[in-house]
Amino acid sequence: DNSKEENSESGTVNPLRLAVLKLGLTELKYTSPLNYEKRAGSYECANCGTKLFDSSGKYDSGSGWPSFWKTSEADRVAYKREWDGRVEVSCKNCGGHLGHAFPDGPKRKDLAEELLLSVPEDDLKTSNPDNPYSRMPRYCVNGASL
Repeated sequence: DNSKEENSESGTVNPLRLAVLKLGLTELKYTSPLNYEKRAGSYECANCGTKLFDSSGKYDSGSGWPSFWKTSEADRVAYKREWDGRVEVSCKNCGGHLGHAFPDGPKRKDLAEELLLSVPEDDLKTSNPDNPYSRMPRYCVNGASL
């Protein structure tokens, strides 16, 4: 049966995860347990296992989806501007859809300096380093993709 082979190659057989990762659908807000997760740790792509985010960049945006203001390391996330102006975010390793990035993350002044220094060079640029009131990106991520 080819469908089993296809699903095992994709890294998951979970229908919601497949719909999000492969078709770019969006899970309902406030439904992912990861939206409420507070423990230290990392967040990997549910498709290929690549580490994408960690708890040092996670915050409660109030959006209803797990949100991060920075990625874990350089070269983990790919960006694509969509027809409506939004920026789609996907796993750079496997192309799995993660969600979108917006320019309305936390203000620089509300973040620890050592964390600001750890932002990967290829993260989405939404703020002015000279302006403490400018905002970092908000990576609004489907919990099913992690």
